[in-house]
Parts: sequence; structure tokens; C-alpha cells
Amino acid sequence: MDRKRRDALIWGGALGAGAGAVLAGLPGAIAGLVLVAPATALAKPGALWGRILHSALLMALVGALLGTVLDPFPVAIIVGALVGALGVRLPKLALGLAVGVAVGLLVDDAALAGATTALVYRVLAAYAYRKRPLIRIMAEAVPAEELRYVVPFEARTKHVGADYIEQLAEARGATFRRNPPDVGILASLDALDGPTFDATRVHPLIREFYEHTSRFKLAIEPEWRPWMKPAYELFKRTVAEPLGQAAIPSNIEEAQRGMVSTIDTLSFDGEAIDVRGWIRTFADTGQPIYVGIYTSFRHEGRGYVSVGFPIPSSNFTVTLQPRNVDGDGLLLTSKSELEFPGHYLSAVDDGDFTVLKLLAFHEQIHVHVDDSELKTEHSFSLAGQRFLTLHYEIERL
Repeated sequence: MDRKRRDALIWGGALGAGAGAVLAGLPGAIAGLVLVAPATALAKPGALWGRILHSALLMALVGALLGTVLDPFPVAIIVGALVGALGVRLPKLALGLAVGVAVGLLVDDAALAGATTALVYRVLAAYAYRKRPLIRIMAEAVPAEELRYVVPFEARTKHVGADYIEQLAEARGATFRRNPPDVGILASLDALDGPTFDATRVHPLIREFYEHTSRFKLAIEPEWRPWMKPAYELFKRTVAEPLGQAAIPSNIEEAQRGMVSTIDTLSFDGEAIDVRGWIRTFADTGQPIYVGIYTSFRHEGRGYVSVGFPIPSSNFTVTLQPRNVDGDGLLLTSKSELEFPGHYLSAVDDGDFTVLKLLAFHEQIHVHVDDSELKTEHSFSLAGQRFLTLHYEIERL
């Protein structure tokens, strides 16, 4: 059995047994283990029925937990609000609340109320939004060389960390260099030329930053929308910090700890740089904030930037389209009618990739020069609602 199916078997068995136990005691736990584990292992990645089943089982556990302090009626409403909010559309939130109210009036067990609310909501939402999905399956078990818009590097351990590029070099037998002089996250901005972008129009300071990033230092100021900040704080403490990846400062005080930025490189053959990793850590502790691998590619006369974020046995990639803005400014955006720009979550199994495209998630990076100062606004949005902007001040060392 390969590692991917083994992990799915373990995850499915644990979820099925746990949910079965809170729904029907020991018989339910046995049934959940026996039925859900093999179903999860055999299901195709992203299969709708699998996502619905897992949502219902997970919300059974949430319902049981909430039921220790609440009656089934408010439990159903809370679960309805939760699953609706995860749909990142206001009508889905309203649908989740409506389903929660209806289920809460009919079901008198908290765990069952949670599972039923999630199940009914997911089935109704799948039908109502069948022509407006949130994800799209782009590839199943496809070799990396056929997926130019995905950065083909995953983490082989449960911790990514600031030494990821060095560990990757050891695993691949490549030559590693930490922050060599004058190295940039891109070899040349000219590689991005196309119908919407002309590198010769960009301010020289912007070109210098991308082609010689190690010459610069960065300061960051996060601007979170209030509705997202608590959820991200929970994610950061429980997932991002233990993982050593995507631990963005959640407030200005944390950002004032300072940041160290390095460009780590590796070369597979000779002196040419094949991989450029931009590593950012907190200045006071060395704790990783961000581990991103920067690449560019061309297709049909257009250049694109792809940034890959390794996670265990997987990879999260954003592919951005360049545009000229404000005369000599640069805009990199994932929101485009073109095929490649967007966000991709890839599961890696023996070198082959199964890729999901996240359709509701968008970001853009606006780089500009004001009064001889280089600045950047990096914004993120869900379903058209901006939830975070990272303001960067960039200075030469």
C-alpha cells in the first residue's frame, strides 16, 4: 500500500471511529472504523461524496463537543453557521443557518444534530452551486513535468522550517548556497514579458529588487480584517507555527520583532541556479515565517510567476500574471481569465501530482516606487472579500 492510501486509511478510520462512537457508542465506532477507513482510502481525491461524508462525520464530533455545554438546537445553528461560512459566500451562510434551525427543531441529540446539519447543508449546497464550484480538479496522478503552473516540491517531513532548501539539496544531490551575493527571486524580469507586461517599463528599483533581492531588507505591517483575524490566529498557533510555514504576523507588535530575509539556492548541475527559495524568519528567534520557492515559466508568448509553499507530502502553489500599472509599477495577480493564474493544492505520491484549483481564493502584489521609496501591498481575498493586506517597506542594505 502506498503512503498516500495508508495515510487516508488511518485518517478515515480515526474519523469514522470517533464520529461513530459519539453517534452510536461502541457499535457505531466499530462500524465507522470498518466502513469509513477503506472508503476514504479508495476514494478519488476531491470526490464530492467523500467531502460530504467527512464533513458530516467531523461535525458529529464538533456537535458532541458543543453538546457538553449546549442543547441540540443551538448546536445545530452553530454548526450550520460554521459550514455555511466555510462556503465563503453570503447565501451559503444563510443556507447553513436555515438548515441548522430546521435540524435543531427535529433532532434532540447534539452529535446527530451536528452531523445531520452538515450532511443536509452539503447536499443542498452541492446541488444549488453545482455550476459554481469552489474547487476544480486539474490533474490526477500526473508527472510534475506536465504541470508547469505547479512548483513541484513538497516537504518530506512534518516540519518545513528555514532549512528546507538545504535539506532539499541534500535529498536531490544538488549544490546548496545560502544567500549568495546579489541573487534575486527571479533571474530576469524580462522572462515575464507578454501582452500585458513589458519589463522595460518597470522602474529600475523594482527590477533591481526582483533580480537582486538579497541587496534589500524588508519591514512588514499586516492589516487584517476583523472577521478573519481570530480564525487565522487559531490556525497559526495550531498549524502554521508547528509546521514552520505560513506563520504571518497577526498584529503590528509581532511584526515589530523584525524579519530576516534570505535567498537560498540550489543547482543540480554546474553553477546555474535551478531553485530559488525565499526564506523569511523572525529576527529575534529565527522562527520561520515563510518558505517560498520562486519560479517563472512562459506559455504562448506570456510569462508567469509561480511561488510554491512546501507542506507535508503536498504543495500549495500560487501562479501570478504580471501587468504594468501606474506607469512604472508592477502588479502580479492571480485573478485572470487566463488558464494558469490561480491557487493550487497538490498532493504528491511517488513523484506524481493530484492537483486541485481553489477558485474562490485570490491575491495580488502591487509593487511601486513613491518618492524614491520602494513599497509593496500584498493583498488576499476570499470570494471577492479582502481579508489581509501585507504592507512592505523595502530598503537597500
